[in-house]
Amino acid sequence: MSEGQRGGEFFTPTSIVRLIVEIIEPFHGRILDPACGSGGMFVQSAHFVQRHQQNPSDEISIYGQERVGETVRLCRMNLAVHGLAGDIRQGNTYYDDIHRTQGRFDFVMANPPFNVNKVDKDRLKDDPRFPFSLPRVDNANYLWIQIFFSALNEVGRAGFVMANSAADARGSELEIRQRLIESGAVDVMVAVSSNFFYNRR
Repeated sequence: MSEGQRGGEFFTPTSIVRLIVEIIEPFHGRILDPACGSGGMFVQSAHFVQRHQQNPSDEISIYGQERVGETVRLCRMNLAVHGLAGDIRQGNTYYDDIHRTQGRFDFVMANPPFNVNKVDKDRLKDDPRFPFSLPRVDNANYLWIQIFFSALNEVGRAGFVMANSAADARGSELEIRQRLIESGAVDVMVAVSSNFFYNRR
């Protein structure tokens, strides 16, 4: 409970996960969730494949990373219950790129912890996962967004949940957001009510 309170961790409502899945259509290929929690993004992706009369085990490969060991085990169990297999590893995604993600994935889906501070940016200075520069503010939202962006291959698509404040953040975050938009990487942003989410408090 205390980890959830400090870490800004939220349960992702199934309706939001389904919306992301329907937008990016993860029908075939490698799927990454670098903040995978209990694996809900993977399960909904498998359901999407099944609705299109295909076998998820044949069509998608699942890769996840999660900081909390107990949650890693929960994710693996959730996949097994749904007849899925995946490479789910424990690690702090800011510092540990366990799956060597850069340019490897067809789809990225995630609901990372919002507004995390005290990330040691000195450890990230030479990390190629942050092509638009490190934000100068003590907030990890735009670290996460760049992690998602850099994991995609040339035709890859990402769908993720982010704090509403990231959409109008100023300073260095605005500069990163502008570069992302100018790169042509952003197709759509959907705003939802803040009451949609319940944290673990």
